Amino acid sequence: MKKNNSDSKNYILLPVFRTNVNKQDSPNVARFLSMLSNSVEQSSTVSLASRNMHQRASDDIPVVVLDSIETQGAKLISINAEELANFRFSYPGLRIIKEKFYRPAVCLPKRILLQVEQAEIKTAVTVNITDPEGNALAGTTVVIFTDFAASKGASGVTDAKGVIALSLDRTTAERIYIYANHSYWGYFKKDVALTATLSIQLTPIALDYKDSLRYFYDTAKLPKITQKVRVGIIDTGVGPHRDLVVSGGKNLVRGEKETDYQDNGEGHGTHVGGIIGAYGGVNGVAAGVEIRSYRVFPKDKGASNFDIMKAINQAVTDQCDLINMSLGESQVDEGITSYIKEAYNAGIVCFAANGNDNRSPVSFPANDSLAIAVSAMGRLNTFPPDSVESGSVQEPYGTDKDNFIADFSNIGPETDLTAPGVGIISTYPNDLYAVMDGTSMACPAATGMAARILAGNPDILNLPRNQTRADEIVKYLSVNIKSMGFGNLFEGKGMLQPPTSK
Repeated sequence: MKKNNSDSKNYILLPVFRTNVNKQDSPNVARFLSMLSNSVEQSSTVSLASRNMHQRASDDIPVVVLDSIETQGAKLISINAEELANFRFSYPGLRIIKEKFYRPAVCLPKRILLQVEQAEIKTAVTVNITDPEGNALAGTTVVIFTDFAASKGASGVTDAKGVIALSLDRTTAERIYIYANHSYWGYFKKDVALTATLSIQLTPIALDYKDSLRYFYDTAKLPKITQKVRVGIIDTGVGPHRDLVVSGGKNLVRGEKETDYQDNGEGHGTHVGGIIGAYGGVNGVAAGVEIRSYRVFPKDKGASNFDIMKAINQAVTDQCDLINMSLGESQVDEGITSYIKEAYNAGIVCFAANGNDNRSPVSFPANDSLAIAVSAMGRLNTFPPDSVESGSVQEPYGTDKDNFIADFSNIGPETDLTAPGVGIISTYPNDLYAVMDGTSMACPAATGMAARILAGNPDILNLPRNQTRADEIVKYLSVNIKSMGFGNLFEGKGMLQPPTSK
């Protein structure tokens, strides 16, 4: 019976033991993957012969080869799910992994899951958002909860006049969250009496403000790194920004231009890049480090596990020393795991964000045993008192009671480090600056400090690119970690310290 093409799904084919097949050990698999590589450019259906008791042409397995990582490496294919058993028996020696998608590990605006019904409306509120000079702030997200536990309320985005009209079922807002894309701190307040007009001013970002990153790492006083250390950032792309120098990279998103590895417009990767290596308006923790940008996120969509695999492979080819992955997903992916292992065997250490699911278990790839998993911490008085960040304060507190693990940070025994991730000021595309929260911000803080520490040991950097090199990097970082007093589930071993710290 002819299969319905609409039932086709994308799967990844990967050799059994490594990311590339050994011709001598598996010549048939090597030939098969090479044949599929030749079909990528054609984007047409390939008819693969099946191995059945009574062979017929109608039994052929139709496959579309969508993408490839090296000639005898992983392939992304589209195949009817009903054909998978036939495919596995006909072409053994390959792992078959479903394509799935990852999200950035940044704290997104709170979401209304239960909208107020028309019959429930008791209050109509016009929210007016301005800066301190009274200038309207368009494109600002306003979220008002009347029942936070039930995620009930209303939300919207301000118009060109900085105004949004919302209808609510109560006369009191349990919580109000306001999020600016850039240039301003957000706003948070509990138990607000709702009136016909609600006027709120947002606080502009001051570049000399001492946020939690600059409290723990006084970046303005840290010297620029002169020893060559190369950091790969797998994200939404990095730049353009006058404070950032990106030495190169690649756009791994299928169907997009490979040379367009700047930010896709969401700003996440540029913010991450600034935390690591910005120099100018704000300084990152490793100013002077070499940054390479590997874009895996299409605009407003998740990153394919296949594209992340391609990005890690490219970072290995480009001889990065460290890889930053401020992204995550709940389930383990053996394809990405294979490439993290490949990177480690090439002397490269991957850092990954724990995730922001409110103290849930550590997400993947942070929970991979070869990745360095980073939780997010904050500090009181490093953000305005009415900012969104004030809603992230939660126990446990550290040895210094002004320090806390963010309420959003995932935790667990896989956690290796903690780093500042609450109210972080960093670069945003087109020479702007933004405040963001998340283990997405903590991860590059740790990656950047690791780069700074490694810059002081050229002997390790000059080791042959193999597992021993990665082992030595991890061991060397270990002696520069200080416990912050949160406990292992929350902070792992603790926080990386600048090399001059004792």
